Amino acid sequence: MKLTTFILILIITDLSFAQTGNLEGKVSDGEFPIPLVNVILLDAGYGAAADTTGYYYIRGIQASDYKVKFSAIGWETRTFDIIITAGRTFELNVELKRKVIEVEEVKVTGMRMQDKRDTRTSLIDLQPRSAKIMAGAVEDVLRTLQSLPGVLAPNDFSSQLIIRGSGPDQNLIIIDDIEVFNPYRLYGVVSMFNPDVVSDVNLITGGFPAKYGDRLSAVLDVTNREGNASRDVSGSLNASIVAANLVLEGRNPFGLRGSWLFNSRRTYYDLIIEPFVKSAGLVDDNTTLPNFHDFQGKLVIGPYAGHKILLSGIISRDGVDVVSGEQRNTPDSIGVFNVTRNDLVGISWYYSPNKNFLNKFVVSYYKNSGTTDFDSQILDPSLNRSSFDDSIPDTLAPYLLGLSFDGIFSYSKYSVDDKISYLVGDHIIDAGVGADFMETVINFNFDLDPQLDAIFAANPHFRSVLTDLKDVKFYNRYRAYLQDNYKITEDFFFQPSLRFDYYDILDKAYIAPRLSFSYAIDDITTLRANWGIYYQSPGYEKLRDQGILYDLADEFTTKLNAEKAVHYVAGIERWLSSEWNIRLEGYYKDFTDLYIPNVVGGNLFVTEEIPGKNPKYPSGWSLPATVQGDSSTQIPINGSNGEAYGFEILLAKRNVLNNSRLSGWISYAFAFANRYENGVKFPFRFDQRNTVNVVLDYRVNNWLEIGVRWQYGSGFPISEPIGIKPRIVLEDRNLDGIPETPVIATRRGTANANGEEEVIYDIDFGNMKLNGRRPEYHRLDIRLNAFADYWGLDWVFYLDVINVYNRSNILNYDYFVTQNLVLAREPTTMFPILPTLGFSVKF
Repeated sequence: MKLTTFILILIITDLSFAQTGNLEGKVSDGEFPIPLVNVILLDAGYGAAADTTGYYYIRGIQASDYKVKFSAIGWETRTFDIIITAGRTFELNVELKRKVIEVEEVKVTGMRMQDKRDTRTSLIDLQPRSAKIMAGAVEDVLRTLQSLPGVLAPNDFSSQLIIRGSGPDQNLIIIDDIEVFNPYRLYGVVSMFNPDVVSDVNLITGGFPAKYGDRLSAVLDVTNREGNASRDVSGSLNASIVAANLVLEGRNPFGLRGSWLFNSRRTYYDLIIEPFVKSAGLVDDNTTLPNFHDFQGKLVIGPYAGHKILLSGIISRDGVDVVSGEQRNTPDSIGVFNVTRNDLVGISWYYSPNKNFLNKFVVSYYKNSGTTDFDSQILDPSLNRSSFDDSIPDTLAPYLLGLSFDGIFSYSKYSVDDKISYLVGDHIIDAGVGADFMETVINFNFDLDPQLDAIFAANPHFRSVLTDLKDVKFYNRYRAYLQDNYKITEDFFFQPSLRFDYYDILDKAYIAPRLSFSYAIDDITTLRANWGIYYQSPGYEKLRDQGILYDLADEFTTKLNAEKAVHYVAGIERWLSSEWNIRLEGYYKDFTDLYIPNVVGGNLFVTEEIPGKNPKYPSGWSLPATVQGDSSTQIPINGSNGEAYGFEILLAKRNVLNNSRLSGWISYAFAFANRYENGVKFPFRFDQRNTVNVVLDYRVNNWLEIGVRWQYGSGFPISEPIGIKPRIVLEDRNLDGIPETPVIATRRGTANANGEEEVIYDIDFGNMKLNGRRPEYHRLDIRLNAFADYWGLDWVFYLDVINVYNRSNILNYDYFVTQNLVLAREPTTMFPILPTLGFSVKF
């Protein structure tokens, strides 16, 4: 009887929980939170007040339709119709204005609406919830952005952003007003941005304002939210089969106004997968699989009489220690040790004596550093790897080549910025000054097998040589900007701006003017256009995204100019209904003075086949001859120009008040990206002509949500070989310790009856560069979210499946030479079908 009563109590309790929902959100003026706003459920007769960060939360609301009113002294009063569903938290973020405008600024899911006074083109203002629920994005901000128009991913394994014909090194990435050089975790698989603590994600894919600089392409400006000051402690936990994420927050613990927020993430491949691969003998017992953990925190003090102080900090570590095991089924062996650190601390002082003036003073320190030790024996690139998978020869020496390197790097930056916004009449004036004090240390040492060295020397497609590089540099960057957003009429806004940059590493100063305007054709249609000049300086801190190891010694950098781009952007946006929105935008980017490795004169070695002889042996080829050729160096020069142009169309279904089951977007981009070197035109390595993204989220009922993402790309350029050729190496025939005689390389242990060993062949790419393309790329991802309310807590259980129909998308090709001297290739593919299970809970 007692057991039956207990069960009935549990059932009744669970049912009572299931009949209620919650309401939460933030109230702001579009840029800053509005504190102490009254939030009232009119039909229920109760509500709550927003805290000093603008955040409000109402728990245990009976499932029904409601009218909710937002009111505060000095701000407009807004009322909205909402639907509270059982077991779910309704998120309603509201922007209040001091003056009534004709187009409402309310947005709760997906991408936010842009005010008609905002002259920025190419702006994508993403809601953090999109990163939480998007299929295939692994709850990552950067991977979510890869589904938006004009934004591409290099491949499935990278969270880098390729934006409108520019490389990832040409994107400026900022968190809480602090520039970061390495925003990636797990060696690029995911990003540092945690959607559970992010409040704003602004991506400007072209024509960005004058307050941003030292990049040619785009800006990603991310702001971490402030903690929930309405409670002493609250939080959330998100866990999947590969990672966990804990968020804790509450009101300021020192009895002051404000809040605190702390979050920590960790992968546990090393805890779950590592024991299995060790037991299978695939890796050595002292191996540690790739893993990362980070800690992020934010402490807010205030506001007090217009003053507010924010303290931010990040500590992050990526690590890997892998040694190949004896039971591996490939001939390669590898040993990798790497530790990468990202540390950040910043303090911001906001001062706003009245509604028309704001001053932001920010002091920060950021350091990205790491240590690497790589030692490997790799299969000769001319051989077919798959032929060794099942049977590894007892003696591997004739087939393996050595490659090892070790290095350290450290990029440190102290920054000071002061930014002012002033509203006077019909003008919004923004101005600022700042400085970065940089210290970069780099020390890389390479040890290559002579055979590999010969391959690199004969292949013009290696972007730079691999030689030792050691350098320590101290240099500064100084900046200032001024812009004025001026209301010419009620519907026409014009924003001229000017930016000044001084790059100590170049000992040069640059002036960058920029112009933009917006014109509201009517209440639902806005036209925007932008023109601007942009500069980018060199620096070792850009190496992570640049992918080229340049020597930036003073003797080389003083001869350089900053890279330059000119942007032309125009677009039109129209609301087709209260929820459907369409945007069409065209752009042209003109790049000049781009950096490339300097090419100097050198020697190449060639040989010709002798008719009637067997080409498998050296006797079938003439003696190697020396001819004049080119040799690539690590010295950068301003030797390339380029262009990128195209148009994008975005059709979005905005779920404005959560009263619709369907939300998402469909986008199409048609683009060209070209580069010019020495009078030769070729496509940029990330040139993709056609891109389609379909992102849909459908709420089936009050406890189930389905997300779908489908991506299509027409394929990046690749360099395709024209044939094969004998490998030529240098030998020390004079026994003086200097290899200087070119000979045809042969493989030991393959001698014929005449004592001749077989010729080693290499892949011949000729002088062709990016002369082919990968096959088209497409992938379908699906995510299921199940919502529940247990023990008064909000739960979400999810299943996320990447590449549902298991498409074999090509990453690259492994070229090799068959026994019959035929050039062949095998593809290397990206993600297969990849399911992930997990849950999240708020407490």
